[in-house]
Amino acid sequence: MKTKFTVKLFLCLVALLTVCSTFVLATDTNETNANEILATYETNDSFVFSNMYVFENESEISQVVDGNVFAFGGTISITGEIYGDLFVMANSLTVSEDAIIHGNIFVCANEVSFSGITSDIYGMATNFTLEASGIVARDVYITSSSVNLNGQIGRDAFLSTESLAFASDAEEVIVQGNLSYTAESEFSIPENVVTGEVTYTPVQVEPADIAWTIISSLLTTAIFALAVIALILWIVPNFKNRASTIIAKKSWLSFGLGLLVFFGIILVAFLLLLFTYGYGASIAVALIGFLVLIYAIANTVFGMAVGNLIANKFNWNKTWIFILLSVLVVVIIDLISYIPYIGGPISFITSVLGIGIICINAYKRKDLVQDKSTN
Repeated sequence: MKTKFTVKLFLCLVALLTVCSTFVLATDTNETNANEILATYETNDSFVFSNMYVFENESEISQVVDGNVFAFGGTISITGEIYGDLFVMANSLTVSEDAIIHGNIFVCANEVSFSGITSDIYGMATNFTLEASGIVARDVYITSSSVNLNGQIGRDAFLSTESLAFASDAEEVIVQGNLSYTAESEFSIPENVVTGEVTYTPVQVEPADIAWTIISSLLTTAIFALAVIALILWIVPNFKNRASTIIAKKSWLSFGLGLLVFFGIILVAFLLLLFTYGYGASIAVALIGFLVLIYAIANTVFGMAVGNLIANKFNWNKTWIFILLSVLVVVIIDLISYIPYIGGPISFITSVLGIGIICINAYKRKDLVQDKSTN
């Protein structure tokens, strides 16, 4: 069930980014239809007759939305009625007791507080709270450090958590179906809060599993690096010489430029999402996609630079030796990343250097390696 939940949540996040890339404002026709309908009777409600897209740091969705809602921001508050699904990526999501989501909720947030009514909830959070007035008609799939269940779940609950709590004064059943949870230790579940069966799955991490995880990661890294190196050598045969020259003579420039590009792209994408009212969403998504791509190959580029330096140092001119050294450097970096506290920063530094090498090489297309005949 945990795998099924993870796949569904991943697909919802991909759907959110895909829809963002094709974002358009409501057309004049929709506005005209809305005005004609509202003119037939008196109401204080605001209606949206299409999908709704929200990109703000703080926003409250109080409208009646005849469609899906896609929200990205810092603090999202839902007080209205949504006839479709709700997709949220935010720091915090609050669904008030007056809110009704006829479809499902897909959320990735730090804090989630739910007091309204919905069909299903698929969520990843640090803290998830189903308030006393909250009603989930069907199932709940939650991965969260802390889960508090005080409302009503119509069917089953599937949880992965470090802490699980129920309302201490609960007089009614909270989970009408079965409760399945994964945790490091078993929780004490009050008898009256779950109608069906309670299934506990312990989190077990065996040394053999850890070793196999590391080994499989190193193998995957080596295969990926080999593929990237082969592709680069096929497209730009002289790139290895340029990369090694940059890392030897312009390492600080490479690091600074890599940092600038990494954080600059993130900042520009964030500003486009917040301040262009959706018009720049497709550009923002493209920028993030580009950053993910170059970051994925950055360590391999750094490995090629170091591998070529070593090969030149010992006058190893065979291409297969260069490839072997480059892959070995990448694998060592991946292995170092498992060292607590220092592994992550070291891997990030080498990736930033790789991004810098890519940028410098793209800016200066001429061969950076002087021809020996000119010496």
